[in-house]
Amino acid sequence: MPERGEPLSDRELDVLRRLAVGESNKAIADGLSISPLTVKTHLRNIYTKLDVSTRTEALNVALQQRLISVVADEAVVVDEAVAADEAVAVDEAVAVDELPPDGRPADGAPSDGLPSNGQLATATPDVAAPGGASDALARPAPPVVSHRWRAVSLALLALLLLTAAAFAFVQWQSGAFFAAEPEPFVEQPLGESRWLSSRPLPAARAGRAVVALGLDIYAIGGETADGVVDDVDVYDTTSLTWRRAAAKPTAVSGATAAELFGEIYVPGGRLDDGQATAVVEVYSPSQNAWRRAAELPEPIAGGLALADGGFLYLIGGQTAAATLASVYLYDPAADSWRPVADLPQPRSEAAGGALTGRLYVVGGSDGTAAQASCFSYDPPRDAWESCPDMLLPRADAGSTVLLNKLYVLGGTTGGEAAYGEVYDPNTRTWTELNAPPDVSDWRAPGVTHVETRIYAVGGRRGAALSDATLVYSPLTYQTYIPAAPSDRDE
Repeated sequence: MPERGEPLSDRELDVLRRLAVGESNKAIADGLSISPLTVKTHLRNIYTKLDVSTRTEALNVALQQRLISVVADEAVVVDEAVAADEAVAVDEAVAVDELPPDGRPADGAPSDGLPSNGQLATATPDVAAPGGASDALARPAPPVVSHRWRAVSLALLALLLLTAAAFAFVQWQSGAFFAAEPEPFVEQPLGESRWLSSRPLPAARAGRAVVALGLDIYAIGGETADGVVDDVDVYDTTSLTWRRAAAKPTAVSGATAAELFGEIYVPGGRLDDGQATAVVEVYSPSQNAWRRAAELPEPIAGGLALADGGFLYLIGGQTAAATLASVYLYDPAADSWRPVADLPQPRSEAAGGALTGRLYVVGGSDGTAAQASCFSYDPPRDAWESCPDMLLPRADAGSTVLLNKLYVLGGTTGGEAAYGEVYDPNTRTWTELNAPPDVSDWRAPGVTHVETRIYAVGGRRGAALSDATLVYSPLTYQTYIPAAPSDRDE
């Protein structure tokens, strides 16, 4: 959910600019090729982020924060003034043209609005034309004010064009600019399940670090048919569009990501040459920029990154020599890593999440085979405890926490894992979760959630890379319609 003070997205700024010129929700929707419902969602997010409750308040705050400008309105005023001046000039010229050569009406009577001598007040005196013609009436000079306003208007127009060009250049440099708006997309149901097919990734990819922030999903790096890439694709879950963000400085696959204090941390991962790295890079969505954080104590790939709201943890993983049981804690205030209690068993490519004040780590590989184990970590005690095993051993699965439950999707046992699982810490039980239809051997999906919907991005389907964006809605809604009152109730 968006939070107060959070920066507005590019699409929310587009909505705000159209709101500033008085467009209705329908007009905004038509202009941006989105649905009116999506416009309402953007407005709701704008109100939340700006801490307002009405359109007027939103526009006032946006003007104060210089999120929008009134230059366009000023240009309109100038154009209207120019039009008025030009209309006056035309009327005066027409009035002169309709007079006979002597400046009087044809019937000899003075015309309304003219001096008694029958000449226009703005006309120049009669002058002898070359060749002796002295009875020609000189035309009035065009109003100087029209030229002044026209010059001002042109100057403002040039300023607007330069501003637009500068904005487009900045957007292009940041990777957020598109030459054309993507075609509208409608999510399609997958059979009778609760799964939907949403807009696919720009390219098939596995091993991506996937994390949600606000209403956007960030898919970072990963492996394509051509190798490991540094691409960062951002999915707007309201407009169902992908956009490109600033590339990650170090291209990695086999990494996970976690959000901490509004930034996205990607620790370690595997380079294009197959070697693990100790590099930790942090992405700021508000600045669309990356920075380096303190490196890991050792190069690690396949580790599980989790955040508990104050600290970042990297759990397990692999080095060139072994599968790890080590757990490292990152303190953002000190920009430093330190070891905490080890996992009970070595694990890489594990799934998990933070819920009920604990960190859960499930499945993964011990270096030889997929495991079904479940461990929970208590940060205040710096201690691990066992929890019930999963229904299936899984390695390389995706996971997210939603409504105080841990969802685990995909993964492999060395064979096929055709369904997902849900863990309820209150009952300490696992429940089978139906997978999307026609999906088997579903490995390495990037899994996260936005509001009450779970998103599974990319991964592998057997030996093939996937570009699918799948959506699961665990909640079903029922509409209560009261029965009509009977005669006895009256």
